[in-house]
Amino acid sequence: MKLGLFDSGLGSMVVLEAFQQEFPELDIIVEMDRKNAPYGDKSSKEIQELTLQGVKNLFKRGADVIILACNTASVHVLRWLQREKFPDKYILGVMIPGAEAIVEGGYKKVGILATKATVDVRGYAERVHILDSSIDIEEIGTVGIVAMIENQEIETPQMREKIRSYIKKFSPDREVLVLGCTHFPLIRSHIESLWEEIHGKPTPAIIDPGKEAAKKFHGWIKRKGLLIS
Repeated sequence: MKLGLFDSGLGSMVVLEAFQQEFPELDIIVEMDRKNAPYGDKSSKEIQELTLQGVKNLFKRGADVIILACNTASVHVLRWLQREKFPDKYILGVMIPGAEAIVEGGYKKVGILATKATVDVRGYAERVHILDSSIDIEEIGTVGIVAMIENQEIETPQMREKIRSYIKKFSPDREVLVLGCTHFPLIRSHIESLWEEIHGKPTPAIIDPGKEAAKKFHGWIKRKGLLIS
């Protein structure tokens, strides 16, 4: 089996590492659309068109299963791809595993740090509330962080100030923080230190949807009766 990962940019490398740790023998190919990154400030139509092209490219390259290693693409176009464009193909995303991890962890006060495009459609909140409507969710949509990561500006004062402007919007009582963009594990150290600095308490538990997708892929493969090699 050949697995294809699609993302607008460096987030795919984060998800690639997670899948390689879980499945060292798995043949994985990656499609990055860095030319059009970031997706988080684009319209649904633009995200749809760009993701469709990336998925087509991966199938042409021989992918048997594709993971949308992008939360924004997962919440905007995954169902459309599955139902209308490729009903006979295997396409998965990272948002649902992330949402399920919230419920499975028993968290009741949740913070979600994502792109503006992800938060605008409330993909995480809607999915979580299907599973448990009692969970209190704060979603903060960001603009500019992904572009800075793509431009290799992670270790800059400007990056810390940008992250600070969003972390301070969360209530300090959050029990878990979801990194709702696959680029965000690359700035996790900043997020953790700024949370403690701003809120005066340790960072809550962290959920990385890319890692959750890799963990849950074991069960998905088994249910589908697929073989790694």
